Amino acid sequence: MLNSLILFILVISQVLGDVCLSQAMKIYGEITSFSPASILNILDYLITSSWFYLALGGLTISWFLYMFSVSKMDLSYVLPIHASSYICNALLAWLMLNETVTPVRWFATGIISVGVFIVGYSQYQTEKQAKKLSKTINIPNQEASKIIISLPFATVLPIMWLGVILMVIADSLGDLLNAKGMKQIGQMTSFSLTGIIQWLSKIFTNIPVLIGIFCQLIALLLFISLLSWDDLSLVRPASSISYLITLICAKYILHEKISRGRFTGICWILAGVVTLSLT
Repeated sequence: MLNSLILFILVISQVLGDVCLSQAMKIYGEITSFSPASILNILDYLITSSWFYLALGGLTISWFLYMFSVSKMDLSYVLPIHASSYICNALLAWLMLNETVTPVRWFATGIISVGVFIVGYSQYQTEKQAKKLSKTINIPNQEASKIIISLPFATVLPIMWLGVILMVIADSLGDLLNAKGMKQIGQMTSFSLTGIIQWLSKIFTNIPVLIGIFCQLIALLLFISLLSWDDLSLVRPASSISYLITLICAKYILHEKISRGRFTGICWILAGVVTLSLT
């Protein structure tokens, strides 16, 4: 129950952060240059935008809950469940941002929703089966080997999708390093003020986590740029292609066990992304 509540708040805070950030970029307009002067102009706008601060609050809460989640649960489970935020993103983008969400996008979002349900249900079945066992076997985490990810690009892509791919690579690498760092740190053992401070100090002194944060900052900057070019209802679901990279990394680098149900759910999520690419 606690895990479900944490993931629910994680999704809601992520959605509110995304919507507020999208609204901030709609007010600013399209980013057409990355010159130093243009970047300073964007930063000047963001630090004076109330929408940006609301987004920053939501995304910060979401990030801390995400770090807490991957210290307790598998990365290959947390991220697909996190994809349920795309459903809320599409709904709020339609209701609050007045975006035109085409039937194809609704269909793609529905496919992603099915994938999320399959992943969640497979985890429920796994936990239910585990409770029936009289004895449990604890398998220690193995140290990850060297991180070598090669992603060749053989075709010329539209600028928006090229930006999505770069964001996905940075975000996936950040997710992987954060998960590796949190496995090293372990779960929060005490919810006292001292315990929380000690846990946070371990996070911000862990090298994989620090590199992961840097990668996700790059992904966030790319996300901000993409929101100035296209709708939230397209950009955010498109980023779920990172789950394929995450699945491979979780299995072969973090040595997580990927169940058939979880793999099937992620395939549905990727099918939704492919459908989105046709819009």
